[in-house]
Amino acid sequence: MLSILLIDDNPNDRLMIDRELRKTFPDLEIKSVIDAQTLEEILVTGGFDIVITDYKLHWSDGLTILHKVQSRYPNCPVIMCTDSGSEQVAVEAMKAGLSDYVFKGRQFKRLAGAVGESLKKQQLRENYAKTLAQLAISEERLRLAIEASKMGTWDWNLLTGEVVWSEGHELLFGLAKGCFAGTYEAFFACIHPDDQRSIARAVAFALENKIEYQYEFRVIWPDGSLHWIASRGKFFDDDTGKSVRSSGVVWDITDRKLSEARVQESEENLRFALEAANTIAFTWDVASGELRRSSNAETQMGLGPDSTCGTFEQKKNAVHPEDRESFLADVDAALTGAGVYDSEHRHVLPDGSVIWLHDKGRVVFDASGKPVRLFGVAIDITDRKQLEYDRSRALAREQSYLRRLQKLTSASVAINSTLSVTEILQLAADSARQILEVHQVAVNLNPAANWDAGISKFSMSEKYAAWQDYCEEPDGTGIYQEVCQHQQTMRMTQTQLEAHPRWRGFGKAAGKHPPMRGWLAVPLTTRDGRNLGLIQLSDKYQGEFAEDDETILMQLAQAVSGAIDNARLYEESQQANRVKDEFLATLSHELRSPLNAILGWAQLLQQRSLSPAVTGRALSTIERNAKLQTQLIEDLLDISRIIRGKLTLNPCAVNLISMVEAAVNTVRLAADGKSIDLRLAIVDLGLDTAEFSYSGEVSGHSQSELNPRFLVSGDPGRLQQVIWNLLTNAIKFTPRGGRVEIRLQRLDSEVELAVTDTGIGIAANFLPYVFDSFRQADATITRYHSGLGLGLAIVRQLVELHGGTVWASSPGLDRGSTFTFRLPSIPVSSLAREEAQVLPEGGNLLGVKVLVVDDEVDSREFIMFVLADSGAAVRAASSAAEAFEVAAEFVPDVLVSDIGMPQEDGYSLLLRLRSWKTEKGGKFWAIALTAYARDEDRDRALAAGFDRHLSKPVPPDVLVETIVKLREQALTI
Repeated sequence: MLSILLIDDNPNDRLMIDRELRKTFPDLEIKSVIDAQTLEEILVTGGFDIVITDYKLHWSDGLTILHKVQSRYPNCPVIMCTDSGSEQVAVEAMKAGLSDYVFKGRQFKRLAGAVGESLKKQQLRENYAKTLAQLAISEERLRLAIEASKMGTWDWNLLTGEVVWSEGHELLFGLAKGCFAGTYEAFFACIHPDDQRSIARAVAFALENKIEYQYEFRVIWPDGSLHWIASRGKFFDDDTGKSVRSSGVVWDITDRKLSEARVQESEENLRFALEAANTIAFTWDVASGELRRSSNAETQMGLGPDSTCGTFEQKKNAVHPEDRESFLADVDAALTGAGVYDSEHRHVLPDGSVIWLHDKGRVVFDASGKPVRLFGVAIDITDRKQLEYDRSRALAREQSYLRRLQKLTSASVAINSTLSVTEILQLAADSARQILEVHQVAVNLNPAANWDAGISKFSMSEKYAAWQDYCEEPDGTGIYQEVCQHQQTMRMTQTQLEAHPRWRGFGKAAGKHPPMRGWLAVPLTTRDGRNLGLIQLSDKYQGEFAEDDETILMQLAQAVSGAIDNARLYEESQQANRVKDEFLATLSHELRSPLNAILGWAQLLQQRSLSPAVTGRALSTIERNAKLQTQLIEDLLDISRIIRGKLTLNPCAVNLISMVEAAVNTVRLAADGKSIDLRLAIVDLGLDTAEFSYSGEVSGHSQSELNPRFLVSGDPGRLQQVIWNLLTNAIKFTPRGGRVEIRLQRLDSEVELAVTDTGIGIAANFLPYVFDSFRQADATITRYHSGLGLGLAIVRQLVELHGGTVWASSPGLDRGSTFTFRLPSIPVSSLAREEAQVLPEGGNLLGVKVLVVDDEVDSREFIMFVLADSGAAVRAASSAAEAFEVAAEFVPDVLVSDIGMPQEDGYSLLLRLRSWKTEKGGKFWAIALTAYARDEDRDRALAAGFDRHLSKPVPPDVLVETIVKLREQALTI
């Protein structure tokens, strides 16, 4: 509806205007204003499309009305319809913005046309204004877009060569506003030299072919920096078809180029990472089944030349048959589930080899939830799987090894719980077969490398049931020798075993031995490194013998060797206990037997009056048995000294000829008593040979005593003891009417003495122990010969202390024996011809005062008699206290005192007497006469102040001679 504001105070004119306008605009609303107030109200409310006003109003004029309307509604058309105006008013109004000027009267008909025309013009003005506004907005948007995208525009006049750049274009080329020279050459100079030729070709090609120009190139800014520019343009032709103009845009693509470089670098890094990680990327189009892989699929994983583009079917068929079902299940779970794909499977390569792949990816679903594409990576995990396999095998081996160790521990406990060597060997065989899971085991024991006396135990599975009774003993030849003699473990396959040069020399039992499959043998070794035999295994349940098997068997062999050693040590300890018991029993017998004769004859002498002949016989028996007891005690003391390393020698040059002759003379009566033919031969007295001397002769040559070739360095008393022990033993164990031969000879730098008899001989099994202490071939109570079994032990120790060697030989029981020792000789030039001194005869003790102190009355009276018989003045005391009193009165020259006495011992007594004697002035000699006969007892006595130490029983002449020497020493001081 058209709304007109009509301002006119003439009612008739208003009616005529209304009637005329409605003819043209039937849908019309006219708002009439007849005064200023109404005008103000309507101007406030508005709602009209055009204003028609009279010029002359009783309350205003048309020009004022025009200004009021324009002040409020500047775009509203205003028509002045009046009959009172003038041309001047019309012109002024038109200049002020009046839309039209219409005269009333005849011109009313033109009013409707003026209204329509004014409305049209107003509409055009409004549309134009809108267009201008929209154009301004578009231009602003274009400007902002160009600025935001770093774009610029250019226009090139091909006819004049002029080039016009926008401000943005100049900025893109690093130029200040207005600095571009405006020529094609100036544009070309901004381009990087490496891109100029290609740009020229691209422009020429587009111009020639009348196509759009599009190219990317680098420009160098005045500051030297490099930027990437993209240019796009078009050529325009004139009516003749000639290109006369080109325009276009440029924009900065430096960031894009840098991004592309980064993307390319990233893709290169990704490619490198994929190759380094043994990984390929893949994409599977679920609908088409097409499967694409990254370019390294062929080179990296060897999937084949067509592997970069294939199908899912081909992928499925390449999966290892054993893994195909699980692979398809993984794919189905990804497609129907959350879209996460994860699968490990084996892939068969075109060359038939197999690798392990780990596929990881995600499924892309469309809007309806249907799977469209699966993309991911495939990782070559062959090395990892191999490592896992190796680890699982290593773990299995370790667990198996631990189980074996547990079995080995149990077996070791069982083996070490028995002291039977036979049981140890059988347990070892059974345990080795169970622990190492083999079909046959043999344990061979060869003590002292004596295979004939060896023991063998076997353990075989049911596989070798036909050989269950196999019990052949090896003879130590062939390949056994490699293990036992060289103390080395041997582990071989059957092929290696049969190829071994010593295998064919298996031994005499080779033909009867069960068939073998591989061989593992470990030596049995004692703690001191001697070989005891070996443990040998064959035919393992699975596979060949390995290093683990060898290690386990070596540990078992150590346990077996230790158990055998322990069993033997136990047997030796038991034997030692038996020997000790036998020795104690023998010692008791040997001590009691002489005592029986001594006590018996002593009681008869006291109780009866016997004839002189019987009395002489009794005294002779007592003396002989007392000497026998003395010898037994001396032997015991010698052994004690030897064991403790306390036996000392007083060496000098000794001629063994005189020693041997003296010993022969000593034992000749005993030999004659048994009708034994006793012969002595001394070889190398300047002669090539020497004959044995007969009874009654003791030297093989008249010059024997002067021959220096039989001189040795030694203790005369101890050497005489060695020779005497050998001779007495020979006579003792030679039956009546037998023969004993003594042969003395010089061999290079040694002197050898051999004593050969035709006596009872020595059994072969006892021969290695003949020189052991307390060992006797016959230790039973029914034995024929007496003795403690110490003589030969002392002989060996004394000979070795002199740097010599001694040994025994015998063809067997009842076939005699030979005892031989050798001593190193001494050069004749170094001798000062010393000979052993013979003890002087009894001395004269006249004028010597001796104080005897002993709590044993028999011993005290015996000593008093011996000393008084030699002329000494003797006083006696039974205790240390009594001795001190006697000494104060008697003032002795010599004190002979026991050590062990009640209340106060001999050491304390001597100390008191020494202190008292020092106060009184003078000196006396002190002799310790005691049953404490050890070397440390002697040392202690001398340290306490005694001048000599004598052990009981003491021969009378030795006691007297000791005092004589002390007296002589006192006279020379």
